[in-house]
Amino acid sequence: ASRPFVPREPLLAWWGGTYADAQLGSFLAATAFAWCFFRAIERSVGTTPVGAAASLAEWIFYMSADVDPRYRDGRPLRPPPGKLQSQLAKLCATYAATAAFVSAIEPFGFRPTAAVCEACGVSGPLAAALVRVGDNLSGTVLIYLFLSLLLTLGSILVLAQGHDPIDGFDNPVFKSCSPREFWGRRWNLQVNAMLKRSCYKPLAGAGLAAPLATLATFGASAGFHEYQFALSMPGYRVGTASVFFLGQGLLLVAQSLLEATPLRHLASRAPLPLGVAFNITALSLVPDYFICNWIDLPTPLFGAVARLVPRIMWAA
Repeated sequence: ASRPFVPREPLLAWWGGTYADAQLGSFLAATAFAWCFFRAIERSVGTTPVGAAASLAEWIFYMSADVDPRYRDGRPLRPPPGKLQSQLAKLCATYAATAAFVSAIEPFGFRPTAAVCEACGVSGPLAAALVRVGDNLSGTVLIYLFLSLLLTLGSILVLAQGHDPIDGFDNPVFKSCSPREFWGRRWNLQVNAMLKRSCYKPLAGAGLAAPLATLATFGASAGFHEYQFALSMPGYRVGTASVFFLGQGLLLVAQSLLEATPLRHLASRAPLPLGVAFNITALSLVPDYFICNWIDLPTPLFGAVARLVPRIMWAA
């Protein structure tokens, strides 16, 4: 099959590069534009954090920040002593963890579970189920490390200008016991906060039922990822990210319905490892249209992530 035409490629060919060299830049540029878009929406509907528009300088800072600054009583919060240093240490640790994880799974095409199943002699439907859940887990971990690396760097830039940023993640993979906890309280808290302010709160405030407001918010997230993926992933099939995110929204609605039944007591009593395993399995019920876009396209974005870090040569 012929490779899709990308308008940027003639310019890249002129200076001797390839699209892979600029792919990460396209991803970050699309993200930055989406940040400004959502912040403009929240300003128009009146959900901007109080203090973010106190002055033109503060508004410009808020609009251009990679990570939301915190505000209290209409004023920006100043970072506590030592936070800048702790974020620098976190950046180094996340970079090292990303390098180690990429080195472990890249030799298997970023899908190591099939190789593990083959080595253990597992086949048939059980192997297919394990590969589905395992690929979802390993891909989610790598995306988490990559985005955490970016948001930590953004936090450092905010801290360097005397503002206290929000947290980017709250250990979503190994502490979330349900899809709602994963998406609502732990995964990518930067995008979470913007979507709540620009979509969920205005719709819920207008009287839309919470399940429909949740689905609409996941629809907004789907639109954001469609734009982001179309600009940074050559060969991306429009609509696949929407299927994933709308499916995740339906999972949250289903969880809300289950929590209205006696089954909610079972979930609250489950030990943490069982809850985490349940969450990873539940997230894998939706077709794998998110992780596959990072791995299986002609120029996979995981390849761009891998080029950011050195490889570790494991001993035989």
